[in-house]
Formats: sequence, C-alpha cells, structure tokens
Amino acid sequence: MFSACKIGLFALSTLELSASALAHPPVKRSVPVLMGLAGPFGAIASTTLTSTGDTLITGNCGTCPGTAVVGFPPGECTGITSPAGTAACDAEAACLTAYNNAKGLVATQALPSSDLGGLTLGPGVYTFPSSAATLSTILTLNGATNPTGQFIFQIATTFATSANASVILQNGAQACNVYFQVGSSATILAATKLQGNVLAYTSISVAEAASNRGTLCALNGAVTLIDNALTALTTCST
Repeated sequence: MFSACKIGLFALSTLELSASALAHPPVKRSVPVLMGLAGPFGAIASTTLTSTGDTLITGNCGTCPGTAVVGFPPGECTGITSPAGTAACDAEAACLTAYNNAKGLVATQALPSSDLGGLTLGPGVYTFPSSAATLSTILTLNGATNPTGQFIFQIATTFATSANASVILQNGAQACNVYFQVGSSATILAATKLQGNVLAYTSISVAEAASNRGTLCALNGAVTLIDNALTALTTCST
C-alpha cells in the first residue's frame, strides 16, 4: 500500500503532468492532401458522366458506382474509360479520402470576401465568411514562399465561377496542389480557365469551352460537360 506521502507525491506528479500537457499540447502536423489513384482522371462521377460536343479529357474518365458514361464519342478520353470499373471505383474512393482530408485541415486564413476574384494568395488553407464561394474574375496563386505548397479552399456549400474567370499560377505554384473542397455542388461557367482539383460532395456542371488542369470529382452526383478541355495531372511535388 502507498503511504499518504507517496499518494500525495503521485497526485502532485499527475497534476504536474496534466499542466505540462496543457502548456505544451501535441503539435498538429500538416499532411499534404493527395489525389492518389484519382490523379490520372480528368473527370470521375458517382452517378453519370455526360458530355455534349467535342470534350477532350487528357487522362482517364469514369463513374462509380453508376455505370452511365454518355457522349464519348464524340467526346474523347485519351486514357481509359471506366464505367463502374475497378479503376473508377478506386478513383472515387481516393476522391473521398482527399475530400475528407482537405475538409479536416485547420484553416490558416479566413478570407474577408466569398469572392476569390482579384486576390493573390500564397499556399494555405482558406475559409470564407459565408457558406458559398465564387470566382468572378482572376485568382492568382503565388508559390514564391513555397513552390510545393498547397492551396486548399474549404467551401461549405456551393462553388461557382463567372464566365471567363481564371486561375493563374505564379512562381512555381502547381495546379495539382490546388484543392477546392466543395460541400455541395460546383458550377463552372463558360470559358472559365480553372486549375486545380474540384472535390464536390454532390455534382459538378461545366459550361461550354471551360477548361481545367486537375481532377473533377463528384462524390454523390454527376459530372456534366460541354465542349470542355480537361487535363489530368498524374505527378505533383509536395
């Protein structure tokens, strides 16, 4: 049995340990978000992948668990077309992992506006003052402080671009390191020049002549395309 003195010392040691833990909490380390097996896909949908016109996907395309891939041809995937195949299902699973990882990161900056247009940003994890976010004009992503850094935008509900909006990369910033984590659906309007991975919980709609470098992932809905140019990015420095 412990003596009263020993018990007191044990209690004191416990209190000191608790105080030390509070004063020096475990450090949260930032782990890069990775696209994994979804990286080779220009577009991957849960239900239906539909294209109107001469869409060109430089990379793979597919659906899982849905089986409908419509409009290819005349649209073209230069890689594999996988309706509910193993590759597509693995890609959907990788998209879900990337979505959850991006959503779970601690924000490094709260943006003052829900419109990304006109901003120049360095690597970081960004939140918005409202649940939805837009891109009205040009968003410049600058990799000067860290060329392999990631740009992660946590969007609670919808993400929409205006026609002719664009993302410009500077000083080594990489499109494969850009993530739009969208809690609902994404709408990319005509002639938008997007660069990044769009991880939409529901669906993604892309209007005529818009383009993207990265992967479009619809986790629970469709990806709808019209005369688009999508380029998958299979390698990335992180």
